[in-house]
Amino acid sequence: MMVNFAVVGIGNWGAAHLDAARKVADAGCARFTAVADIHLSAFPEIVEELRGRGVACYETHREMLDKHPELDFITLPVPIQLHAPMTIECLERGLHVLVEKPPAATLAEARQMTEVARRVGKLCGVAFQYSTSPLQQAMLDLITRGKLGTITALSTLNLGKRYDNYYARAPWAGKLRMHGTIVHDGTLNNPYAHMAQMLFTVAQAAAGAPVLPVTLQAELFAGHDIETEDTAAIRAQLSCGAALHFYSSVCTHEGANWQMRIEGTQGVVTWGNMRAPQAQVEYADGAIETLPDLITPEGGTTEALFRNFIQAVEGKAALACPIEETLSFAEFVERVFEGEQITYLHGTPYVTRVEVENQEMATYLQDVESYAQQAYASGKLFSEVGAPWATPAG
Repeated sequence: MMVNFAVVGIGNWGAAHLDAARKVADAGCARFTAVADIHLSAFPEIVEELRGRGVACYETHREMLDKHPELDFITLPVPIQLHAPMTIECLERGLHVLVEKPPAATLAEARQMTEVARRVGKLCGVAFQYSTSPLQQAMLDLITRGKLGTITALSTLNLGKRYDNYYARAPWAGKLRMHGTIVHDGTLNNPYAHMAQMLFTVAQAAAGAPVLPVTLQAELFAGHDIETEDTAAIRAQLSCGAALHFYSSVCTHEGANWQMRIEGTQGVVTWGNMRAPQAQVEYADGAIETLPDLITPEGGTTEALFRNFIQAVEGKAALACPIEETLSFAEFVERVFEGEQITYLHGTPYVTRVEVENQEMATYLQDVESYAQQAYASGKLFSEVGAPWATPAG
């Protein structure tokens, strides 16, 4: 019997959920039953198209749930501060839930979601796209076979750019809090959360248990006129003995430069989407092995997450990213933002504002690309590689 599902939130990243929903429905994997959005009237063309394919449209998720008791699961591409309350409400109503990343705004909320899902016996998955990535699966296979030896360090570099319209897209964008509720909508907790979670997934697979930050240093900066960070250098020592490094900025001239390195005593995995389409392993004996790319049609996309979730609901596959496997990431984020010590650089000589071709305003932080590359290569923080705008971690 085909399962029924609905999507709550069709704006912004909700568009990716809608696209995935259409594809899995068209492929006969599940029945796309309904959508809900409090700003439904802002999407007349989308609503017309959805109704044309038989998808019911509502302005509130509660009305939708009341009118569709046949629903089996729901996806929630909603604002970060709504992840926990809406997930818990839907779980309590007997639905499986696929919630967007991050799992929640706080560790306590993520733990509560985990406990509720366990109590009611429903699946709660988090839409970390790379949980279905062929590259992640290949790395986990290497670890299972002991090919990398003991993992000693995990690092990721994530450089990109965001214009002012990115932070104008929603009232909670770029906020530490929204009406007193924690949001932490920065690079760690939103666009590059996928990469951080993948590092934790690999570390936990190698350790055979959850891993937590034992010590942590974070240098957080805001080049845009926002509350939270848009540039970060984070170094942690994990409970498994490995070091974890996370570097990010969206105040760069680069469209997308993501890199990752997993270091083990028997081999090192490196990947960088600006250098080569595939990752490689260099073993201690000098042998080289090529691994799959991060994203392929088979994995690493929202559609792949939907397919996995449907199969998990049907009991045909294991859930790619259950919420309990994201608690280490949630604790990492909580530790990073303790005290919310962010250095605000907007309006300083280190930040340049430029109007780009589409009449949007771009924000560039002085030589951040170079300092980030140096930090990534050495495992140091921005202040330790001489960035003049970098305040040392407390």
